Amino acid sequence: MGCIKRCWDQEIRRGVYSCPTCRTTFKKRPALSKNTVLADILEGMKQEDPAGPGDVTCDVCKGRRVKAIQSCLVCMASYCQTHIQPHYESKAFKKHKLVKSSQNLQHQICPLHHNKALEIYCYNDQKCICVVCMGNQHSGHTTVSATAEMAKKQEQLKIIKKSLIQKNNDMDQEILKFKEAVVSHKRSAQAAVENSDQIFTEIIRSIQNIQAEVREKIRAQENKEVRDAENHIQMLEQEIVKLQKENCKVEPLLCTEDHIYFLQNYSLSSGILQNNSSKDVKNLTFEKLEQSLSELKSQLDKACEEHMGRVFNKVADVQEFNETERSQSIYHSEMEVGMEVQIWDCCDDFIYG
Repeated sequence: MGCIKRCWDQEIRRGVYSCPTCRTTFKKRPALSKNTVLADILEGMKQEDPAGPGDVTCDVCKGRRVKAIQSCLVCMASYCQTHIQPHYESKAFKKHKLVKSSQNLQHQICPLHHNKALEIYCYNDQKCICVVCMGNQHSGHTTVSATAEMAKKQEQLKIIKKSLIQKNNDMDQEILKFKEAVVSHKRSAQAAVENSDQIFTEIIRSIQNIQAEVREKIRAQENKEVRDAENHIQMLEQEIVKLQKENCKVEPLLCTEDHIYFLQNYSLSSGILQNNSSKDVKNLTFEKLEQSLSELKSQLDKACEEHMGRVFNKVADVQEFNETERSQSIYHSEMEVGMEVQIWDCCDDFIYG
């Protein structure tokens, strides 16, 4: 309006006014007023929502994407708030079928009768039909309006949705329980590992103690036998010295011709031969000990195989997260202790048997 006023202010000298658009001239300056029709259209356009992603756009609006609010099954077009008004106001559109705006209107039209909307639901064929189909191909079938059937099935869907929500909540609770069980299971497994490490450390320590005890007994027996042998050697060496001395005495007797001297000294030389301190020499070895150790190893291997087989079976039995975890873990410890006791029994039989 301001632009038009400035234009006409410049034409005052001429006394003739012209329309800036169509160039129609007026001798008298027209009185300008607001175009209410155009203003209403513009105001309606301002109130219309722009179409967003996934929205149905108006088929009449050009140059901009305006959100459609309804679609016409007769016109096969979608309209915004402004362009849908003729369908409300004009009698020519009174028989047109308006539905919620849809991207694909074709699926709401009967494929056999293209000018008819799908408004009826047939129970016999489980499909939507038009009024013409109901009187022809679906004559005698049980039918109901699509709207009523939709309302009925929506109620069913509400029940299903409620069940789905309940099931989802139940699964959430189950997931929570399993997560807690996983934490508890890991804690139980860690405790079992630490306990088994402790048991096996004690077993190893026990075997090391037994090893040290066996080594000590072997060394003690070795020292005793060596000491006895050395004492016997020393005694034999002392007797050899005596024999050598006697031999020195015997030599003159063999060479003398004095029979009185010979007979007087003969008795002294014969006495030493009656003292026999010799012993049989035995080849002392620890072969029997080695055999016994081999038997001990076999018994320990058998005991370990038997008990570890049970332990592994009990480990494999831990498949469910429940209250029996702790008792199973305790049973593992008892199995390990039982194995340690049997190992001790084998070792005791070996050492003291």
